Amino acid sequence: MTAIAITGASGFVGRHMVRAAVTAGHHVTGLVRSERAAALVREAGGKPEALGDKPAALARSLEGCRGLVHLAQIGAERFGQTYEVVNVGLTARIVAAAQTAGVPRIVSFSGLGVARYGQSRRVTSRYFLSKLTAETIVFGSGIDAVVFRPSYVVGPGDAFVPALLRAMAAGELERPGDGSYRMQPIAVADATALVLAALARPAGGFPTVFDLVGPEAVPYARLLERLEAVARGLGRALRLRVREVEIAEAERQARGGTGYQGMGPDALDCLLCDEVSDHAPLEALLGRRLTPLDEALAAAVRAAPVSA
Repeated sequence: MTAIAITGASGFVGRHMVRAAVTAGHHVTGLVRSERAAALVREAGGKPEALGDKPAALARSLEGCRGLVHLAQIGAERFGQTYEVVNVGLTARIVAAAQTAGVPRIVSFSGLGVARYGQSRRVTSRYFLSKLTAETIVFGSGIDAVVFRPSYVVGPGDAFVPALLRAMAAGELERPGDGSYRMQPIAVADATALVLAALARPAGGFPTVFDLVGPEAVPYARLLERLEAVARGLGRALRLRVREVEIAEAERQARGGTGYQGMGPDALDCLLCDEVSDHAPLEALLGRRLTPLDEALAAAVRAAPVSA
């Protein structure tokens, strides 16, 4: 049994990661900041431990771990949290603690599109800069590291699919622009399996950065149609009716107090950024094909509340 630690262990991907790692025979410590988060880690089969602010205590939490999975991040600045403090500062503290504790490998999540910072407007923002900076911290640590840059991750318990189902059930789904911008969702089961594969591969493997994308890139408009078909095939009584809103209007609302459909400017940029990539390196790492898109959507729909 190998001991690993996971930050962000109570989040959507984190909970799936804990379950997958425990099932694979690992002893899992989930680093958390609240009792609610601790309860979620216990429910997933892991051992929660407080993510403290003192370097020595944090290093002790990582002693004996053969791997660190760093998932903790924010996609929007809310409730006093900032990209600089969480995405950059927390990464720096976690990496320093891993160095002190002698953790031999880090697997960290970043963001799809980071490689085109400064080349594409929608991935040139403070959010993407924070993810780029976090990557340099991880790779500059001297610890063997693998970085995954995820697209949308979907599956049981995600937030993305249920939100779309709720809009369809309510009678109308508002779509920014014509929906020609592409997306490449990946099944959460594949994402966790890839992390475990990265933890297990021999030291010094290459590549060290993977775009974490699904096997199919589809325009957002087509993705909505595919989701509707999958949901109706599973017995959901809903119909896709789309109302198009100008992208400029969506951006104006995103900058407002409540955002655009709950999205701030950075989240809206992620939706519109049209970032896609080659999934072949993931299949090579995993040693099998990735989960087909409709199958990944179906898993998310089955777990979504019927009212969604």
